[in-house]
Amino acid sequence: MLCASDGVAASFPALVDRLSRWLPVRVALLLEGVDASGVPVPERPCLMAWHSSVRMKSPPFQAVAHAASAYAYLVGLERVSLQGRDAIEGVFKAEPARVPGKVTLPLVAKEGVLGVLHVEAVGLGEDGLALLDAVANLLAVALPKEHALRREVRLRERAEALFFQAQEAVRWRDELLTVVSHDIKTPLLAVRMNAEMILNAGTAPEKEHRRRRYLENIVLAEQQMSSLIGNLLDRARLRGMPIPLTLQPLPVDALLAQALEVLRPLALEKSQVLTVALAPELPPVLADRERILQVLANLVSNAIKFTPPGGAIEVRARLVEGAKVCVFVKDSGPGIPAEDAPHLFERFWRASHSPGRGTGLGLSIAWSLVAAHGGTLHVESHEGQGSTFSFTLPVALP
Repeated sequence: MLCASDGVAASFPALVDRLSRWLPVRVALLLEGVDASGVPVPERPCLMAWHSSVRMKSPPFQAVAHAASAYAYLVGLERVSLQGRDAIEGVFKAEPARVPGKVTLPLVAKEGVLGVLHVEAVGLGEDGLALLDAVANLLAVALPKEHALRREVRLRERAEALFFQAQEAVRWRDELLTVVSHDIKTPLLAVRMNAEMILNAGTAPEKEHRRRRYLENIVLAEQQMSSLIGNLLDRARLRGMPIPLTLQPLPVDALLAQALEVLRPLALEKSQVLTVALAPELPPVLADRERILQVLANLVSNAIKFTPPGGAIEVRARLVEGAKVCVFVKDSGPGIPAEDAPHLFERFWRASHSPGRGTGLGLSIAWSLVAAHGGTLHVESHEGQGSTFSFTLPVALP
C-alpha cells in the first residue's frame, strides 16, 4: 500500500505500467494516509486500486511492495507500508459510498502490456474492481485487433495512392505522346517544305527575297519546336522536384525591355501597338532572369496571338502591398469566356475557340514559375473586352 504525498496520482499509472511488465501481479491499493500505527484511515479517500486475483501477502505482491518502496523513495513519497487484506477490505466496508477511487489496470495481452485503463469513481468495492478487471481483459483482446485494422486501412490507403500515381504517370505519358506526335510534327514538316523550296528556287539573284522568306520560316519553325520542347521539359521537371532558381536583384525596366525586344517584331507584323508603362521609382525584384523572361514571353506572345491586327497591348508594372511588384499584360482581344477561365492554368488544356493548335502548357508553366518565386498569377477577362494577366514578384530587399 502506497501512502501518497502530492503528485502520486500522476506518478502511479507509470508505476503500475512498469511493475506489470516485470511481475505477474495486478494487485495494489493506494490510500492517502495511515494513522500512527500504520493502519489505513477509513475517512481518507482511496486514490488508487490495482486489482488482481492473487492475495496481498503472496510473494509476488511482496515483490511489488519492495519495488514500490524503492520507486517511492526516488520520487519523494512520504512512505510505503504493506497491509493485509483485512486492512484493505476495511476501507471499502467503512463507508464505500464515500470512498473515491482511482483504478489503474494494466492491459495485458500476448504482445505484452499494451497500456493501462485508468478510471475514477466512488464506492468501487470488490465488485467494481472485478468488473473493471473484466473490462481491462476485453480491451487487451480488442486493442491488438483494432491496431491491426488501422494498419490494414493505412496499407490500403497507401496502395490506392500508389495506384493513383501509376494512373497519373500513364496519363502523363499518353498526353506527352499526343503532343509530340501532333505539335512537333507540324513545325518539322514546315522546315522540310521550306528547305525544299530553297533548293527548288535556285541561285538566281531575283529569287533572293523568296529564299530569305523561306529561311525566316525555318527559323520560326525551329523557335516553335524549341519552345515546345522547353515547355515539355519544364512541365516534366515541375512534376518532380522544384525548378532550381538563380535569384538576384533585377531592375524591372530592363527586364521588360529585354522581353519585349524579341516579341515586338511579332506585334509589328500584325500592326499592333505594344506599349510599356512603369510606375516611378520602381524597386528591383528578386527573381531568376531566365524564368521571368519565360513568363513574360508566354503572356505577351499570347496577347499578340489573341489580339486582332491593329489592336493594342499594354505592359504595366507597379508596387503593391506586401513588398511586391505586380506586372500587368493587357490586350484588346476577344476576351475569355467565363466557362474557360477556371481551366486556364491547367496543363494541356486548350480552349475550343483558340486560334491554331497549342500544347496547353504555356500558362500552366507560367503559373508554376511565378509560384516558385513566391508570387501569384491571376487573370481578369470579359468577353469582347480583352484580358489582363497579372503576376507578382517579391521586392529585392536592400
